[in-house]
Amino acid sequence: MMGEETNAYDPAGSQFDEDVTAERPTDRTAQSGQKAQATKRATEPVEPLISMSDLPDLRNTFNPNAPLTDSDNLSRDEFTTVYDIIDKLESALDEAKPILFFPGNVRVDRDEFTEQLDQLKKMMPVQLERASALMRESERRLESAQTQANAIVASAQSRAADTIREANEQAQFLAGQENVTELARQKARAILDQAQAKADHLTQGADKYCTTVMETLQQQLGKLGNDVQAGLNVLYDRQREASTHVPHLDANDYTES
Repeated sequence: MMGEETNAYDPAGSQFDEDVTAERPTDRTAQSGQKAQATKRATEPVEPLISMSDLPDLRNTFNPNAPLTDSDNLSRDEFTTVYDIIDKLESALDEAKPILFFPGNVRVDRDEFTEQLDQLKKMMPVQLERASALMRESERRLESAQTQANAIVASAQSRAADTIREANEQAQFLAGQENVTELARQKARAILDQAQAKADHLTQGADKYCTTVMETLQQQLGKLGNDVQAGLNVLYDRQREASTHVPHLDANDYTES
């Protein structure tokens, strides 16, 4: 009866070789050797379904001390261009000649001044679009990291369930090997703990990356807004000053013909 049960047992994915599934010898020494061999195979590590080395480490995708890339240089050039346009507008007002009898008013080249304003209007949407693109990229990377973390945990849970199932089958097949199930449970707990730790590590790295990108973006947008507001304040002050200091002509100012 023992030999028939051994030959009939063939679970899917079993880790036993033909020498284990063959008919058991009646010799006590052979039985002990066979049980020891099966116990050893039950505790051997199983290759994971997902290799941790294949997953990207998002903590290394952003380095604030790394040299500027072409895209970084382009971003800096675009911000500098906005500042240059504002400086040119201020210089044009400073160098413009005042109007006779109206020192608060100046003569400027309307076409040139309008062209500078048009360039400024074209550059502002570019900066806002780049800021929006950075935010979308940060959200995409965070979502990708969370998806990978969930996949790691799900794979670990699936492997843990398979390990316990195989251990239970081996425990039922190997009489007297009560510790096989406990070993499998310990192995399953170790797999889950390791997967959870790596998933937390990956998620924390993604959160840190997104925080750094958002803080940098906030600083750049704040500086740009302050500079534009300062330029507008100068123009508003000059307009108010010109309106309050404009001289008014009376009858004595006209020469008699």
